[in-house]
Amino acid sequence: MQKYITTNALDRVKSALSTDKHFKPDKFCEVIKSEVYQVLKEYADIKNDDFEVNIQVNEFGEYNINISALARRLKIVGIVPDKN
Repeated sequence: MQKYITTNALDRVKSALSTDKHFKPDKFCEVIKSEVYQVLKEYADIKNDDFEVNIQVNEFGEYNINISALARRLKIVGIVPDKN
C-alpha cells in the first residue's frame, strides 16, 4: 500500500511539472546541457554526442540532475595554488 501511495505522489508531481505552463522540463534540460557543455569544453576534449544530461524528479519534488561526459583527453590548464 505504501509503495502505491509513493508512486501515485510521484506521478502527480511529474504530471504537475509537465502541465505547468511556466516550467518546461525538456527546455530546462537543454539549457543546462548547453551551459555545462560550454564549461567542460574548456577543460576537456569532449563531443556533444558523448555528453548527456538527465533530470528526474523524486517523490519529494526534488531534482536529480545526472551529467555524463566522455572525455578523450583533459586539456592543460593553469596551476591552481594550494590553499595551505
